[in-house]
Amino acid sequence: MSPAYRFTLPFALLGLVLLAGCGTNNTPNPNKNGYTNSDLNGTYVVSFAGTDVNVNASTEFFFAIVGTITADGNGNITGGTVDINDGDLGGSGVFTAQAVSASTYSITQDGRGTGTINTPEGNFGVDFVLTSDSHGLISRFDNAGSGSGTIDLQGTATQGSLTSLAFSAFGSDLNFNPVGTVGAFALNSSGTITSGLEDFNDNGSSAGIDNLVLNGSLVLTSGTAGTVALNTSFGSLAFDAWVIDSTHLKLIETDTTSGLFMVGDAFSQQTSFAAGQLVFTLAGTDPSEAPLVAGGYVTTDANGNLSNGLEDYNDAGITNTVSPFSGTCNATAPFTGDRCQLALTAFSNGTATNLTFAAYPSSGGVLLLEDDSSGYLQGAAYAQLATAFGSPEPYGLNLSGFNTSGVANGEVDDIAQFNSTSTNLTGVLDENDVASALITSNLSGTYTPDSPATGRGAINVNTSGTFLGGLGLEYYVVNSSTTIFIEGDSNQLAMGLFQLQSAPGSSVSKQASSAPVPMTLIRPFGKAHMAAKRHTKQ
Repeated sequence: MSPAYRFTLPFALLGLVLLAGCGTNNTPNPNKNGYTNSDLNGTYVVSFAGTDVNVNASTEFFFAIVGTITADGNGNITGGTVDINDGDLGGSGVFTAQAVSASTYSITQDGRGTGTINTPEGNFGVDFVLTSDSHGLISRFDNAGSGSGTIDLQGTATQGSLTSLAFSAFGSDLNFNPVGTVGAFALNSSGTITSGLEDFNDNGSSAGIDNLVLNGSLVLTSGTAGTVALNTSFGSLAFDAWVIDSTHLKLIETDTTSGLFMVGDAFSQQTSFAAGQLVFTLAGTDPSEAPLVAGGYVTTDANGNLSNGLEDYNDAGITNTVSPFSGTCNATAPFTGDRCQLALTAFSNGTATNLTFAAYPSSGGVLLLEDDSSGYLQGAAYAQLATAFGSPEPYGLNLSGFNTSGVANGEVDDIAQFNSTSTNLTGVLDENDVASALITSNLSGTYTPDSPATGRGAINVNTSGTFLGGLGLEYYVVNSSTTIFIEGDSNQLAMGLFQLQSAPGSSVSKQASSAPVPMTLIRPFGKAHMAAKRHTKQ
């Protein structure tokens, strides 16, 4: 069976079953992997974003939270500081330096955990899965919204260690239209940007706002945080930066004048592509503003020229596989080798083909943003270092997407843990669907790799325990520890990843030293029907 034909088949044929129950006798049975509350101990950078909903006011809005929490290893969150972007909270919608008050958390033996981040602007329930004592995947898990992101043990950086960075951020404007940006800049020892470029996509168009000259600054106010000013002809944007380490910062917009709300990542800049096979995932909207995801693999040379590509996409429930596609890369002055204007042939968003992207190589992958007027796609491509994920091994999973089913559609986010054996998967999945309810379900099933091995494969979920009633995933192996995926269902589409879990007590996960850190914030963008929402503002 050809890969293209397989992706268009109903995923139920592929044999992964998620046995779930909300209000049934199917009690969740977590894997006995030895995790306890002691595995969350220290100060962590949390970053998650998604959709906040208010059924009483018939409103929804993009929200983001970035900052720190401190855990004592005994089930207590003892403090921290976060920034919040949420237009549904009133005022400017931007709330910086919010003190985190005392609360609790609980971790099950499979590494999944729950807790609450209490702030003066509201309390946010969270659900997470640890992949080590220093890293995990997190989602919002309460009755007022849903979103996804990461949790990382905080490190430090010096101003002198930040010489050149590439960045990617996404969010919305005041009308909940999607906005994305990517760029790169060089810094002097004082944190002033000495050269840089930035691209924007505003609600599906980059006309006149791509390849802009960038100036401004990134100044650390301590070894763990700083401020960022990004100035272009599109406008002036301000961000807070939260340090994970000297190669990776989390960003959240803090200005109140641009009318934008964005969150993202900055990574050490690279000046060339890693020649070989890349795997990628992208999410956003098609030209009609319907939600869209795409993923696949492609061969690149060191200059970013592409060949032998395969693309899977899900455009508002319509799936297809395109093969082959190719692309050419034109380096952009003054950042020759740092910014690539990528012109693709045969690559599709379900409506248009031959799309173009701004591409910035970084230690976190090649950061990508569609820069034409045919829609909005944003994501990253990663050098493929393996073509299979390990077995037997434990994994943590995060999925973030959009449910298009009926009048009660909206964002959906999943956190899961599973153990792999041969082609089997067993574990537990937690789902927050803003159109339904918070659900915890047992997970069991199989996965089907491509043959011959390409690093691509298929996973199918069929369960009455989730709002959709099933999940179908197409996955792409990055390396021995990280696999990215998109969802190919007719009533739901998403992107996400699963990552190898280290043994409890390990502060560093089982990742190759050169492994990228895939972004987990970007997701397909859709507007929900508010009349059927279950949530009320807390």
